[in-house]
Amino acid sequence: MEGEFVRAGQERKFVVPESDASALLSAVRAQLAPDPFAEEYEVHSLYLDTPDLACWRRELTGKWRLRRYGSGDTVFAEYKARPEPGRVHKRRSALSLEECALLPRSRAGWFSQAIRKQSLAPVCNISYHRHAFVGDGVRLTLDNEIRAAHCQSYIMPGEQPKSVLLSTSRILEIKFEEALPPALETLLVRFGLLPESFSKYRTAIERLNLSFDTTF
Repeated sequence: MEGEFVRAGQERKFVVPESDASALLSAVRAQLAPDPFAEEYEVHSLYLDTPDLACWRRELTGKWRLRRYGSGDTVFAEYKARPEPGRVHKRRSALSLEECALLPRSRAGWFSQAIRKQSLAPVCNISYHRHAFVGDGVRLTLDNEIRAAHCQSYIMPGEQPKSVLLSTSRILEIKFEEALPPALETLLVRFGLLPESFSKYRTAIERLNLSFDTTF
């Protein structure tokens, strides 16, 4: 589990009213190709934090999570940080479901070392439905049905029967290298979308009413 550094470059987020989602998707499909993996899929993320929620309070830099796509057998151990506003760096490694379950006891790999060094443990699962598209140097995703549930286990879910809806809107994320393509700039103006700050993890902690004493 050596890990791969992924430089995602610039990132912008937008909150899209559900009433505009269908028209926006049609406009995006006219400009970008579906993600090579699939245009639509489910995302399940297990977020880790310290007993006093140091990541949530931003006393620890970045976010630590395990991510599973749909019901796949591969889980990605990820660390995501923003070295400066609007820019994203990510490091991740692929694990099997069995390796994921062994993480608390594993002594190998950068992710396992971080768990022990920073006293990280599971806090909550966040799941959502995603539409994903790619173009020349750009990746666009639109997420809806974003739900969160308190979790203290390393078992990655396929669904969340007891969960809280985090937003009735959709979250649009655009990742690009240096400059947003003019066609997408025009699209954002057409739908009246302005960059907004929306963190799925931070919102989940607040909506689930988790505290320092009840998290673990």
